[in-house]
Amino acid sequence: MDEKIVKAWSAAVITKVHINKWVALTSDYQKIIAIGESLSELLKKTADKENKVVIKVLPQLGYAPNVFF
Repeated sequence: MDEKIVKAWSAAVITKVHINKWVALTSDYQKIIAIGESLSELLKKTADKENKVVIKVLPQLGYAPNVFF
């Protein structure tokens, strides 16, 4: 069985401009794919992207739990 090692993600890709927004990241957490004001807006922007991680960036906590689509 082949295992793929994924680098630990850095929260450095998330900045203050992302607070209170929905953000889609690549599945390796290394790059931002899209940003949206709402989840539905973000999902429309990323409908053609199969592997993505979607998070809501919160002011105090940094980010909400991950949702994989």
